[in-house]
Amino acid sequence: MNSTIKFIPVLLAIISSCSNDGPEHGCFQEEARDVVATITEVKGTIDGVSCDKFIIEPDNKNESRPLGLYDPCNLSSEFEIDGTKVVFSGFVYESFENEDICADFFEITEIRFINP
Repeated sequence: MNSTIKFIPVLLAIISSCSNDGPEHGCFQEEARDVVATITEVKGTIDGVSCDKFIIEPDNKNESRPLGLYDPCNLSSEFEIDGTKVVFSGFVYESFENEDICADFFEITEIRFINP
């Protein structure tokens, strides 16, 4: 009986750590968009002119993405400064053929300023 009591907390820890949910997404869920790429630690520049909203332009374009620019759904106001250099990570979401967009749908998971 004593060994069973010791086993229960271990079993609960294993079960709670085994989740197939993956990373939690906060944007575009109501539009049923799938994540098509994960971006990690990419350097870029905030652009507040090109799309009439704030987007992120990576220093090195990824040819696998159709537009190469990212339209973040969750860019905080402290980063809404044209020309700001940043390092960012996040999820790229699919776009549909009938959409006219100027940047790929993007959800930031991490962003920070690059010190000049």
